[in-house]
Amino acid sequence: MARKPPIPFETLRQAADVLRAVAHPLRLRVLELLQDGLERCVKEIQDYLEVRQSAASAQLALMRDRGVLAARRDGMQVFYRVANPAVCQVIDCIRDHRANFAPR
Repeated sequence: MARKPPIPFETLRQAADVLRAVAHPLRLRVLELLQDGLERCVKEIQDYLEVRQSAASAQLALMRDRGVLAARRDGMQVFYRVANPAVCQVIDCIRDHRANFAPR
């Protein structure tokens, strides 16, 4: 099998930034919820995560600031969606390989 050309360093750096932005169980759960491409308000996301509003907002802000999520304000509500659907492949990978993640 022929060796594939190396991935450019800048691409790897950008990928690492995105992976750090989703490298938390709550943030992965947000991606799982928003994977369908629909917008959700903070309250819906908070209820799905089963955490306080402040905890949900902190995770959402981090993901928005890192470019993983996009936000839209409508009056008093903020709606979130995945900014780059390719990042949802992380969820697909976890789902496809979850048997390989042995409990500690």
